[in-house]
Amino acid sequence: MKKRLLSPVYFVIAVYALLGVIGFLELRCLAIGAAKHSDTFLSRLQGAWSGEGTAFGSKAAVWQKWEPALGDKFLRLSLKYETKAPDGKAQVFEGHGYYKAKSADGSGKYEGQWFDSQGNQYPISATLEGDALVAMWGIPGRVEGKSTYRLIEAGKQLEAVDAIKQKDGGWREFSRFNLRRD
Repeated sequence: MKKRLLSPVYFVIAVYALLGVIGFLELRCLAIGAAKHSDTFLSRLQGAWSGEGTAFGSKAAVWQKWEPALGDKFLRLSLKYETKAPDGKAQVFEGHGYYKAKSADGSGKYEGQWFDSQGNQYPISATLEGDALVAMWGIPGRVEGKSTYRLIEAGKQLEAVDAIKQKDGGWREFSRFNLRRD
């Protein structure tokens, strides 16, 4: 007669215990990953911001929210700004950018994707320049843009400037905002 190593009840208990240990280790790894993410420049942008400025030559109000997304693999920028048309109607522009560090070495190089309410979708290549994230976006030969997110006043204020590349290679600014943390 063969001898059983574990009774069915003990086997089930052992499986649940093993699953509990695995779950605990996964949570620890997520916590370590989140802590590692918090050491990057992107984490300084996290939070809700609002302010005013200009967009396409008109006064505008702006709201930005930078938050971890998709299992903390990206930092998502949710952007919304509102201007008034000449007839007084509100015009709204919205977009989402997904940013992540290219490597974990703190090199200050980032990549991502942009999507907006005009149906645009662009790749992003960004670099850290002091207290500013400079994001180059678009498709060479079609449309190329640059968005600069500069932290000022010890991170209490955010200056956001967007420009579009001209045919002569120069840049034309199309929006500028000063935001404060909400």
